[in-house]
Amino acid sequence: MDELISRVVMATKLDADRAERAIGIMLNLVKTQGDQTKVAELFSMLPGAEKLADRYGSDGASKGGLLGMLAGGMMGGPLAAVSKLSAAGLSMDQIKMLGTITLDYAKERAGSELVKQVAGSIPGLSGYV
Repeated sequence: MDELISRVVMATKLDADRAERAIGIMLNLVKTQGDQTKVAELFSMLPGAEKLADRYGSDGASKGGLLGMLAGGMMGGPLAAVSKLSAAGLSMDQIKMLGTITLDYAKERAGSELVKQVAGSIPGLSGYV
């Protein structure tokens, strides 16, 4: 994950801690919303992905309140992730760069077909791969 974090830092100008958190939020979206069999296969090819997803995934979504309610269904996973990323201080341009860099990294490590299958299993993401 260090290489991915470095790529995100260079492209977005985020500091390393914020880049790591942002990647963790995205990976948690994949982990919680994607086809579990395909996600497990993908994460096995991305050492450290599951650890980051677990570390940064529960920030607010499971705590009730408005964010918890929205993440639970009204907004859906991708929109809840965008809200978390915005709350972490990322601009929409940085969020787009983060998504592109993370997808490219995953394709390099796991292949385009698997990434396409995982993204296709997450409502709202299939159009980005």
